[in-house]
This record gives sequence, C-alpha cells and structure tokens, in this order.
Amino acid sequence: MPRDIERWFAEERSRAQARERACTEKRFFATEAEARAHATSDRAQYGERLVPYRCERCDGWHLTRAPQDPAPRGVRL
Repeated sequence: MPRDIERWFAEERSRAQARERACTEKRFFATEAEARAHATSDRAQYGERLVPYRCERCDGWHLTRAPQDPAPRGVRL
C-alpha cells in the first residue's frame, strides 16, 4: 500500500509540473485585446487561425489553435 501512495504522489507531482509548463511555455498576454491583436497578426503572417483564452493558472491570456469549422448540419453526402 505505501508504494501505491508514493506512486500516486509522484504521478500527481508530474501532472502538476506538466500543467505549469503548459502555461509558462506559452506567450503571455495581459489583456484579451492584446491577445486578439497578436492572433490577427499571426494569422496574417503565418495563415494560422489562433484564438485567445483566459488561463486559470496565471490569470493572463494565451492563444490556442482554433478548431476546424465543423461540417454543415443537415447535409448528406
């Protein structure tokens, strides 16, 4: 049983570190407007569609890839 607990704590620590890296390795924007401006600039420069989202970890804003547009509903192929 103690080994199970130790493994659980080690895995939990690893997950926490991964969440921290997921935030700190991304560009940080103080405001949504700043993030949107960078998303627009990146789209014009690289053609990649990015959208801002609020980060619960750092209380700032980051960019993520926009999901692809879903197929139109009601259309049969």
